[in-house]
Amino acid sequence: MRGVFVVLGALLVLGARPLARAQTIGAHFYIDCSAAANGDGRSASSPWNSLTAVNTRLFQPGDTIALRRGTTCHGTLAPHGSGATGLPIRLTAWGTGARPKIVAPPSAEEVLRLFNQEYWDIDALDLSGANTYGVYISGSHGVLHHIHLTDLAVHDVMGGALKHKESGLVAITPSSEDSHFDGVLVDGVTAWNTNQWVGILIGGGDLGYPPESDWSENAEIRNSVIHDVQGDGIVLFRVRHGRIDSSVAWNTGMQDTQTIGTPNAIWTWMCDDCTVENNEAYLTDSPGVDGGAYDIDYGNTKNSVIDNYAHDTQGYCVAVFGAGFVTRQSVVRGNLCINNGRSPRMAKYQGAIFVLTWNGGSIDGLTIENNAVYWNPFENAPALLNEADLAPGTAAFRENTIDSTAAWMVSSNAALALLNNRYRYFSGVPGKPFPTLRIGSTDFHSLSDRGSATHRADSGSLQTLPLTQWPFAARVPGRSGRQWSLKCVVPVALDRHGWINDAALRQLVVLRSFAQQYHALGLRVILNLTSPDPSIFNSPAFHNDIADLALQEMQLKISRAGTTYATVLASTDGDVVDRWQGFAGPVQIGLALRKALGEPVYSQTRTRDDE
Repeated sequence: MRGVFVVLGALLVLGARPLARAQTIGAHFYIDCSAAANGDGRSASSPWNSLTAVNTRLFQPGDTIALRRGTTCHGTLAPHGSGATGLPIRLTAWGTGARPKIVAPPSAEEVLRLFNQEYWDIDALDLSGANTYGVYISGSHGVLHHIHLTDLAVHDVMGGALKHKESGLVAITPSSEDSHFDGVLVDGVTAWNTNQWVGILIGGGDLGYPPESDWSENAEIRNSVIHDVQGDGIVLFRVRHGRIDSSVAWNTGMQDTQTIGTPNAIWTWMCDDCTVENNEAYLTDSPGVDGGAYDIDYGNTKNSVIDNYAHDTQGYCVAVFGAGFVTRQSVVRGNLCINNGRSPRMAKYQGAIFVLTWNGGSIDGLTIENNAVYWNPFENAPALLNEADLAPGTAAFRENTIDSTAAWMVSSNAALALLNNRYRYFSGVPGKPFPTLRIGSTDFHSLSDRGSATHRADSGSLQTLPLTQWPFAARVPGRSGRQWSLKCVVPVALDRHGWINDAALRQLVVLRSFAQQYHALGLRVILNLTSPDPSIFNSPAFHNDIADLALQEMQLKISRAGTTYATVLASTDGDVVDRWQGFAGPVQIGLALRKALGEPVYSQTRTRDDE
C-alpha cells in the first residue's frame, strides 16, 4: 500500500477478511507455511505448514481452505474435490497483510490446478512461478459449474517455447470436446509478466473443426488488469453468453517472432451472445498482423463491442472478421479510438476500424455507430478500411466521427452504407491535399460528389481544418510539475466474502489505469470512498481489499458524505474542466485527459503491481 494516503482517523485496526459462509455445512482448514510445526489444519493455532496436506485431501462441499496472509508457500497447489450447488468450496486467505504467496518451481507446469472439478470460489491469493500456467482449470468430460476467481495476483510464469494459445497466466479451458464450463467469473484479477501466450482465457481448447456443439456458457471477466504478455490479453473462445467488462489490457502481443498466432488485446472468437464493454486497451503489438485492441472474430454471433477505449496500438482499434463461417449480428458502438495504427505497415493494411473476410467467410448484420476515431497515422492510410463480403443491405457505418491527419479517410466497398458521419481532415497545407473517401475503385473528395456518382450520399459532413486545430495537446517539457486533479466520489459496499462491490470496482479500475498513465504529467487522483454504513471502513476485510488493489498512485479519503458516483477533472488553477455524474468510464475520462494532458508518458507508467 506504499504511496497511498489514507485518512482513516482511528480506524487503523487491521484484521482478516472474514471467512463468512452462507452454507450450513463444511469444515475450515488453515495453512501457515511459516509455522514451525505441522498441525492438524483445523484451526489458526494448529495450521498445516505446507501445501502437501492440501494436495492430498479430498475436500467436500462447503469446505473453506485458508492460507495465512503475509506468508509464502512453495510448490503447486492442486486441491481435490468439488463443491455443490449453493455449497462451493472456498480457497481464500486469513489474517492481515499481503495476499499469501504460492510460488511454484520452474519445473512445475502450473501454480494452481483444478481438473474435472466444479463449484469453487478462489480469492485473495498471489500466484507466481511455473512454466506454462499461473492458474489452470480444465476438465475432460461433462459440464463443470461455478468457477469463481476473485482478487488474485498472477504473475511471472516463465517457460520455454510457446506450444499453444491456452498457455499463460489464467486459463480456464476444456481439454476435450466432451467437456465445457457453465458459470465462470473472473473478477478483480491482476495478471502480468509471462513469456507464455495469454493473460486471461475462458473457453478455447484446440479441439478441431468443425467446432464442437457444446461450448462453455455464462462466462464473465470483469474489473481485471493484464499486462506484459507474449500473446493475447483477455479472450473468450467458444462461449455462449459471455462478457468482458471494465478491464484493462496493455503491453500485449510482446512476442518477438510470430510462431503460433497473431495477438490482440481483448477479443472474442466463436462466441454467441458476447459483449465487450467499458474496457481499455493500449500499447498492443504483434509480430505479424492484428496487434489491435478489440476484435469480433470469425464464427461469432450477436457480439458487441461497446463504450471501450483503444489508444496507442500498433494495429487497429476495432476489427470485425469473417473466415470460413458467417459472422452475424455484430455491433460496434460508442468506442473511442485514439492514435491507433502506430505501425505504418499495419495502419495501411488495417486502418483504425477494420472489416475483412477471407477463406469463404462473410458478415451478415453489422452496425458500426457513434464511434469517435482520432486517426493520426505515420502513413496516408484510411481510418475505415472495409474489404469484407457483406450480406446486401445488412451493414451500416453511421453517425461516427473521424478526425484524421491523413487525407485518405475511408476505403470501402459499396456494400457498407455510410450514413450521417462527420469527417474532419486536419491539413498542414490549407486545401491540399483533398480529403478522400474511396468507394470501390473511385475516389471522392466531397460528399456531394459521392452522391451524384453513387446515389448513396453520406448525409453527414466533410470538412478540412488547419492542423493547428488538432484537438490534442502536445506533451510540454516541464508539464510534469503541474498539478491536475481527478476527484471521484465512490460509494462502497462489501459482499458476503468481504470483497468490494462490483460497481465500485469498475470505477476504481478506470481510475487506477489513468493514475498510472498520467502520474508523470502531474495528475493527482483523489478517491473519496463513502458508505451509508461507515463501519465497513473499520473492518479488516476493507483494509485487506485496499492493500490488494494496490492503489499506489491515488490519494484515498474516507467519509460518510456522498451516496452517488461523481467525478471532477480540475485544471492546475482549480477550474473544473469536466464533470460526470454516475459511473465515469474509460471513454469519457480518457478523452478528457487526452485533451487536457496529451499522450501519457508510457516509459514512466508504473508496472510494479506487487508493491
